[in-house]
Amino acid sequence: MKNLIYICVTAASLLFISCENFLDTKNLTKKDTSNYPQTVTDAQQMITGIYADLSYAVASPASSSRVAQELASDERFGGGGENDKLFQSLDLLMNNGSSMLQDFWNIRYKGIFRANMAIATLDNCKGYDSDAQKNQMKGEAYFMRAFFYYEMATYYGQVPLVVTTDPVNLPKATADQLYAQIASDLKTAIELMPTAPYTSVSAGHATKWAAEALMARVFLFYTGFYGKDALPLVGTGSITKAQVVARSEEAHV
Repeated sequence: MKNLIYICVTAASLLFISCENFLDTKNLTKKDTSNYPQTVTDAQQMITGIYADLSYAVASPASSSRVAQELASDERFGGGGENDKLFQSLDLLMNNGSSMLQDFWNIRYKGIFRANMAIATLDNCKGYDSDAQKNQMKGEAYFMRAFFYYEMATYYGQVPLVVTTDPVNLPKATADQLYAQIASDLKTAIELMPTAPYTSVSAGHATKWAAEALMARVFLFYTGFYGKDALPLVGTGSITKAQVVARSEEAHV
């Protein structure tokens, strides 16, 4: 009887070990976090994936930040056709269902996740031509995360602030927390991306100058709408008007 129990326990142990080894097998057919990213090509693909989120919003233009803000302003006539209920709702500042703006919300959080993943893993890639090439890509990832959160903060107000690739369920962040993260990401992007002319960067990609310009726009909105004197940073410190002006003049030159 004791021998039978021993055999059963041993067999069960081997079964669990074999299952664990099987589940830990390296994926040879698809890209996942066990094998991606590893190369500069992988890094470039990750950055392209972040930018691709910009075009996804075109699939549902009526719920995009740009269209909604223009319809709510005096910059254009709105309303759309008789069946364009979402356009009409935005134009008249009316409700057209609890999920009327959900498409843009989903799209932008996908972009934020991709930016988070790039920020967390770009240092793992090998074969960069130089540190400047790697820092340019990292700076673009920080810039895009800041841009996406700026759109979210000006469109929805307070939203969950997710800066990790781990699955989390967070409450809404305060305006100060959101804009501190946006400003900190832009500051990091400005410090990372090389001081170089636009012609040295691939067309359509963010530059140090674009980050400085966006910092000025964020500063104007935050200080104007919330009645503040400076733009907060994560932890301690802030971005002052003098700093924004200096960076804007540098970008202009």
